[in-house]
Amino acid sequence: MKRAVKILFAATVSALLAVGGAVVATGAEAAEPDPVFGVPVFNDPVGSEAAQYAIFQQLARLIDRVPAGETIEMSWFEFKTPDYADTAARPNITDRLIKAHRRGVNVRILLDGKVTDGSSNATQPPYLRLKPELGTNETASSYILLCAKNKGCIGKRKIGDADAYNHNKFLTATKVVLNNGAVKTGVVFQSSGNLGTWDADTAYNNAITWTEASSYANYKAYFNDLKKYRTSSTGDDNYYRVGASADQYKTHFFPRKETNEDVNQASTDTIVNILDSVKCSYVGQTDGKPHQTDIRIVMWALTRTAVTKKLADLVKDGCWVDVVYSTTSTSALHALQDVGNREIGITSCGVQYDNRTIKAHSKYMLIDGAYDDDQIPRVFMGSHNYSITALRNADESMVRIRDASVHGAYLHSNFYKVRDFCRTNTSAAAAATTVLSDEAALRFDEG
Repeated sequence: MKRAVKILFAATVSALLAVGGAVVATGAEAAEPDPVFGVPVFNDPVGSEAAQYAIFQQLARLIDRVPAGETIEMSWFEFKTPDYADTAARPNITDRLIKAHRRGVNVRILLDGKVTDGSSNATQPPYLRLKPELGTNETASSYILLCAKNKGCIGKRKIGDADAYNHNKFLTATKVVLNNGAVKTGVVFQSSGNLGTWDADTAYNNAITWTEASSYANYKAYFNDLKKYRTSSTGDDNYYRVGASADQYKTHFFPRKETNEDVNQASTDTIVNILDSVKCSYVGQTDGKPHQTDIRIVMWALTRTAVTKKLADLVKDGCWVDVVYSTTSTSALHALQDVGNREIGITSCGVQYDNRTIKAHSKYMLIDGAYDDDQIPRVFMGSHNYSITALRNADESMVRIRDASVHGAYLHSNFYKVRDFCRTNTSAAAAATTVLSDEAALRFDEG
């Protein structure tokens, strides 16, 4: 079959440069700018130090503004930043958490039992410094805990050679007080990035912070369940929880188990379910003119064939699909390319730059067009890769943001920059290394 497939090889970029760290409640440091709410933050690994650590700055600003008596809860796959001087441009998150705890904030942390190089978070500087500060008593007001090694906190089962894991990257805070005294309650920070220097200076990531009572309550319940199942030998391999569709920030928590013993089952693939609600051709509600729906993706791991097949089907139905990935599988890529005589954007990401390989580590999908019964642009973002393990045996969080301004910020401040940087700078040889065999893709360590 003849195919007209436009494959755009590339690597990654991003921006939305924020400068600064956070206001320390003790007054020990000069006031730094407030965190932003309802506005995505992107780092730029090829930019200045401040640009690289933009997401760290947002997180530090939140931590610093939680007052005494309030609570921070956070769950991360990797927390392995080395000890370095804490500055406004390059905040030391461990330092900020210790300061928060010492001013009377309850600090509760759940980490995965290993990191991608095979060693445990327990051997990393943040854990070694926070353990004596917070303790490991899960009934106390503060603690730092690990999921079992080679298992998630909730997800426990092994799929082939792939162990379960806690892949989350979120923080909640009961209250944040801004520089002008304004109070934000029920705060959620969700990121695609781990807390390591690689995630700042080598990988493109994104994050967003918001307040919404219902989705905040969902994150709180999820954190409690992560702790609840942490010591369980069986966990809950079909934990899947979904927030209310009416929420601006609709939550999705994993793992989600198949119903037919086939981990590739499309009917229980959340991303396929989402794409099933897309209509490719529609008449605009405001201008009365015909339009096509646009779907754009930046993804660290795109290895689920059910997802790429659905994307290709939508291209055939008239949607525009534009994908940037850092890792895919042979089968997933072939399915994505199978669009007949239609055009699709496919950009692989891996750019040699200043002795490091720049990658896209974000995990987001943008939909602009007809979806169910509305035409509101939306963003799906979080820790969830489009891989088998992210769906079936990992602890993951993903949120749907239904907001035209947020979608526009992702599109214009990040997607085009990442795609164009990758397309221009990823060599054919580097692009070839981003395609794994199906077997290797299942074993691929998530980030």
